[in-house]
Amino acid sequence: MKSFVFATLLTFLAVYNASAQDTSYHLPKTGVRIALLVEKTSYKPGDLAAYTQRFLKKQVAQEESVQYRIVSVTMAPYALPDSSRIFTAHIDNKRNIQEFNLSPDNILLAINAEPRQMAEPAPFVAAAKPAADDPYRHLNQDILSAGSRMKMAELCAQEIYDIRESRSELTKGQADYMPKDGEQLRIMLQNLETQESAIRQLFEGVTQCDTIQTVMTFVPERDMTKVPLFRFSKHYGIVDSSDLSGEPYYMIVENLNSCPPHINEQGKKAPKDETGIWIALPGKIRLTVTDGQMPLNTTELSASQFGEIENLNEPLFSKKVMTRLVLNPYNGGIEDIESAPIKN
Repeated sequence: MKSFVFATLLTFLAVYNASAQDTSYHLPKTGVRIALLVEKTSYKPGDLAAYTQRFLKKQVAQEESVQYRIVSVTMAPYALPDSSRIFTAHIDNKRNIQEFNLSPDNILLAINAEPRQMAEPAPFVAAAKPAADDPYRHLNQDILSAGSRMKMAELCAQEIYDIRESRSELTKGQADYMPKDGEQLRIMLQNLETQESAIRQLFEGVTQCDTIQTVMTFVPERDMTKVPLFRFSKHYGIVDSSDLSGEPYYMIVENLNSCPPHINEQGKKAPKDETGIWIALPGKIRLTVTDGQMPLNTTELSASQFGEIENLNEPLFSKKVMTRLVLNPYNGGIEDIESAPIKN
């Protein structure tokens, strides 16, 4: 009885070990990440905006406003597992497959070789903005103690004209106290410019620009004409797809019907699926993001789902050769393949 149980256990382990060598994997489906850089311009009128025309002879907006505009659109491929292309590779002692490299989401990347590393998109970092200057710290006591807002505006305007006159005298060399050298002159002119800019804010207000990045994904499946991608409003930026305050932007997908040749020779009978190893022969497509009239960006790339698949036949992985295969991590196409006989 014990010998029977032991024999049964050995048989079970043998079957388990044999089946454990089979590895299931996906081929990739190629998607695209669309990164939109949007500039947000915010305007806040100055405390003395109502008196700008009277004292500085200049028209300025009297109310706050926000405007958005698309600065750039870029596209980059990424891969996701293709649920319609799942295969099982047969890895056993009959074949020379020593490494079978898969991505974390089970996409085949390489066989008997190190896979190509997928480049992660660099995080967007907005440019640093200088700290806002408080215009009131540049005002003298007479201005700060003015009895009315109109009087304050009049004194501020006079201060601006005095600063401009001082700057003109310095540049012409006519100032009562001229700097000793060029560096001192530069510092004095810069201080005058800082003062004037700060006081002008009380009239002209403050305009602030911020750049925002929004990333969305799109997976092309076939030729597509004007597929709605997002809506954009110059007053609110990117809005919900149902928000009619935004104008629609579209994706156009063109299949360029370009596919690399099969590895197996044409005219020969298709090989049996002895290895269970299938690869993608990606096709080329053209993607265009448009507002319906003008293209914002056009990109060509290879996509797995627009091509074909091919079985890698038995001789490539026989015990007599060492075949190294590296696949493109985004579309599954062959990036490098080499096969060399193994010397006994």
